Amino acid sequence: MKTTLFYSIILLSFSLAFSQSKPTFSVVGNAINKESLSKNKRLDISKIKVENISNKPIYLVWETIYNSFPKEWDCSMCQHGACQIGIPKGSVFNKLNADQQGFIAIHVIPAKKAGKGVVKFKIYDKANPDYSEILTFEVEAL
Repeated sequence: MKTTLFYSIILLSFSLAFSQSKPTFSVVGNAINKESLSKNKRLDISKIKVENISNKPIYLVWETIYNSFPKEWDCSMCQHGACQIGIPKGSVFNKLNADQQGFIAIHVIPAKKAGKGVVKFKIYDKANPDYSEILTFEVEAL
């Protein structure tokens, strides 16, 4: 009886661990956007969408994990539910209901400064941080 109880506890632990890492969202299309523009133009919007693939509401968290945009560039970013000046360290999306899409988008004004830059965001479900995606924006101003 003790052996059966022990195996039941182990099985339950593995089931809970597996169910926690099951993805609750997916990237719609590519997780990498590559943009090229003239240094005297502006990148009005570059957007990567994500979709809630679970059957319940989720809250997606994002963190900036890499940013090599030239300091002379004027940048801002938007997420599902809010926009910020610059590229902040992170935030949380507004609630995404089942089958609803959200996004992260950037805007760049190179200010006549040619160059290249990359910004990467790690995104994950607040209730399921074990599963994450990396969203990447590569911008070149010629």
